Amino acid sequence: MGRARALPRPVRAGYVAAGVCVLIWGANYSIAKRALQEIDPLAIAFTRAAAGVLFFGLLLLARRHWKGLPPGFLRAAPLGLLGIFANQLLFMSRLKRTSAAHSAILIGMLPVFVLLLSALLHQERISLTKTAGILIAFAGVSLIALEHGVAFETPSVTGDFLTLFGVLAFAGYTVLGRPVLRDLGPIDATGLAFLSGGVLIILVTFPAAARQEWRPVSPTALACLACVVVFSTIVAYVLYYSAVARIDPSKVAAFMYFQPIVAALIAFFIAGDGFSRTFMFGGGLVLAGVLLAEWS
Repeated sequence: MGRARALPRPVRAGYVAAGVCVLIWGANYSIAKRALQEIDPLAIAFTRAAAGVLFFGLLLLARRHWKGLPPGFLRAAPLGLLGIFANQLLFMSRLKRTSAAHSAILIGMLPVFVLLLSALLHQERISLTKTAGILIAFAGVSLIALEHGVAFETPSVTGDFLTLFGVLAFAGYTVLGRPVLRDLGPIDATGLAFLSGGVLIILVTFPAAARQEWRPVSPTALACLACVVVFSTIVAYVLYYSAVARIDPSKVAAFMYFQPIVAALIAFFIAGDGFSRTFMFGGGLVLAGVLLAEWS
């Protein structure tokens, strides 16, 4: 029997970073939904942006000082507009306007958009194996999402469009960040993107944050908000670009197919929800598709 192919250390580190991102963002749906029961979505977006700008601003000052910020800031500004400003605002706004099924299917389009954009910019080739893997995984996600049916009410359509635009923005953030990462590294690229996109979010969402009544908010909702800020915002974004710096963007995006599976596992351990045959079959397709895409 032949030995399994040994991955270089940077590549292994990229897969670990992508896997941790999946765990964090998979759990974030339930956590953010709980916070939204008591906190306005724009107030949450304001808190995420303010915390990100403060954290990354101090970190960048310690690493670069003021003189080193302007050149990198100009290069990272488009990334901030796409991955921070557009994606975060649309994510928080869509959670109350679309179903979990619709959201899962549309977010499943991320690897497809990333692959097409990467090929358009000559960052990677569209191989038959990679395309087949992504489509198989997408079929698995769709099967899981459609298990309980789909509703086409008007609020859901609005949320669907917000989700689609958010996915397109994050695809651009993923692919356009690759050359910036080569020069700046994942920490500086993420931090500078947060400075540009985060400041815009703060300006747009400040009125909603000022109107928010914070005293009645329960400790549980505040704890969920803290998790969204620390893990889903700061930690996950750094890890995501760490993965993109080491692996093809479409392969990193393909890992995101595991998010609905992670969410279901969390529901199983917390609420005791069972696994249907449809879920098991769909999850198997996701696993097979992602493995096929990664091995291409």
